[in-house]
Amino acid sequence: METNFEIEENYAVQLNGTHIDLHNNFDFIGYETNEKKITIVFKQAEGDWIKKDEFKALKFEFKNVFYEYFVDGDPKAAEEDSQRLGEITFFPAESRGINDGFIPQVKPKLNDDLMMLFEDGKVIRIGCEKVELIVEK
Repeated sequence: METNFEIEENYAVQLNGTHIDLHNNFDFIGYETNEKKITIVFKQAEGDWIKKDEFKALKFEFKNVFYEYFVDGDPKAAEEDSQRLGEITFFPAESRGINDGFIPQVKPKLNDDLMMLFEDGKVIRIGCEKVELIVEK
């Protein structure tokens, strides 16, 4: 898997030297699928701790997808928990039976999936050739 970003501390990513706090500063909006491409969308959260120059939205574009795994979160969870990322991690494809752990790894290895774990228990795990992070100012 190739990426244009790195994972920092399993709750954030770094893009071109900029730290992007996915846990505190962004809300998960949803995802779109299109043949071999999946797009995961986040928008800027609301709060007085958000920097004025923070990105307005983020999209993770997964290209040439060959594996996808989605688990819905707890329907009784608070809305903020369904939007809040808990951890983001690169995880080995040979361990696809494990979908509740994380590995402190900055860059993916060749056969890794990208896994997102949310506060409500939702899991998104995708294996693909390339993930591109696109930001909107």
